[in-house]
Amino acid sequence: MHGNKYSIYVHIPFCKARCGYCAFCSCTDYSLADRYFDKLFAEIEHFSDKTKPIYTVYIGGGTPSTVGTKRLDALFGKLRECFDLSVAEEITVECNPESADLPLLQCLARNGVDRVSFGLQSVNNDTLRRIGRLHTFEDFLNAFDLARNVGIKNVNADLILGLPETKEDFFHSVTCLARLPVSHVSVYALELHEGTPLFAQFADKPPFTDDEQADMYDKAVQLLAEMGLERYEISNFAKRGYECKHNLNYWQEGRYFAFGASASGFVENERFTQPQSVQGYLDASLCRLHETTESISLAEEANEFVMLGLRLAEGISLSEFSARYNADFWTFFSSARRLAEQGFLTVTGDRVAVPGDKFYVVDSVLAELWHSNE
Repeated sequence: MHGNKYSIYVHIPFCKARCGYCAFCSCTDYSLADRYFDKLFAEIEHFSDKTKPIYTVYIGGGTPSTVGTKRLDALFGKLRECFDLSVAEEITVECNPESADLPLLQCLARNGVDRVSFGLQSVNNDTLRRIGRLHTFEDFLNAFDLARNVGIKNVNADLILGLPETKEDFFHSVTCLARLPVSHVSVYALELHEGTPLFAQFADKPPFTDDEQADMYDKAVQLLAEMGLERYEISNFAKRGYECKHNLNYWQEGRYFAFGASASGFVENERFTQPQSVQGYLDASLCRLHETTESISLAEEANEFVMLGLRLAEGISLSEFSARYNADFWTFFSSARRLAEQGFLTVTGDRVAVPGDKFYVVDSVLAELWHSNE
């Protein structure tokens, strides 16, 4: 039907401390690590498939850089044993700055990792302490230099917009980061999840209003562009040629294996989600790990192709949509022409996109498209 590329995502949930905003599947009890990796390796073996060459690998968390080089060496060995990584074009590992020492980065380099993603969040040390991060900006600078010295030149750093700090603090973070030779920057808006310390502190009165955050986002886009980091997706900015291939595969409706607690995968036409807690994952039998599955119809996939693709600055190809799904975009989404007339969609040749000045409200645009096809 169409030649989907395959990726692999592996979730390592262990963290030295839980951040004040975190709602991800994470665990500070390292006494579970041996059991977790035994289960993870058994899962990878159980679902091994050498018939689908793997395009990208992403090891996320949690904090993969805290589990030790022995476990990471074994993980990469198991992945190569069970999957064809010979054509992989990008292998990423998430790291926290304070745990990315020289032996860790040397381990990543010898295992073919060519991209690291640092959870920086802010360059302001007072802000980092306030949100429960264990590192300082100086720790990040040291880890960044070490990564480049061992040959990992493709480096991403995350920032969070809307933290409890001043606007000037946030812009200082953007400017400082953009001046470094980073290849990629992600800027995520703070989300206040119930049950987290920051939710308890700011649920009734967030640090910034939605309008203030939108203005801060627009300014960040400008500052990053001035330093050669162009927005290619709502929250992601890259120097030309350094767009994250793994995430692009998600947004372009590719396919991906997923291993570990809370991981979600999409293999052939079936989506699956793993148990959401570490203990739930450890307790589940191998044959039931993918029990929360759903088969995706062609119409549902067409919907998802557009919902994901319009998050990208380049948008979607009308001819590709038609070829994949045997449907006309403008007919499939009855509200699309009206949204285009109102300036929420632009058409350039074969491509439809959300214009840059409407990116911050893209969720509302996508919701209108989705409802028009129900």
